[in-house]
This record gives sequence, structure tokens and C-alpha cells, in this order.
Amino acid sequence: MFRLTTNLVRMNTPEATSARLTAAVGDAIKAAGLSQRAVAERCGIPLVTLNRRLTGRTAFTVIEVAAIADALGTSLLDLAVRAERMRDAA
Repeated sequence: MFRLTTNLVRMNTPEATSARLTAAVGDAIKAAGLSQRAVAERCGIPLVTLNRRLTGRTAFTVIEVAAIADALGTSLLDLAVRAERMRDAA
């Protein structure tokens, strides 16, 4: 008798990548002990825009992530690596 098995394939879609990057940015902000308002002021992104990005309603732009990284004293590359590690851990 044959047995039917199903394999779950994790898709690396743009939406999934964006969600992981959003989570990495949020985690980095929390780790830095800063509020959204403080980060918004430091990097010049309107608070409402930062909130929309962090809640996943709209995606971050590369320029925004780079500005946030700079405000947090880290790099764009570091945030991208954190996002990739989330994918690998899933």
C-alpha cells in the first residue's frame, strides 16, 4: 500500500522577507531601549510612518531601514542578517 506524504516548503516571498525585516527592526529598537518616537526623531521618519512600518501595514524602504540602523548605532547589513537568521530558524 502506498502512503501519501506532504512536505511543507517554506517560501521566501517578498512579503515574507519584508515581515522578517520588520521584525528585525522592531527587535533592534527594543534591544536599544528606545521608543518609536525617539527612533523617528533620530532618523527623520514621521512617527505615523514608522508605526505603519512596524505594524506591517506598509513595507520599509531601504533608505528608511538604513536611517533606522544608523539611529540605532548598527548597520543595514546587521539588520538584514538578523532577518535572514529568522528565516533560517523557522
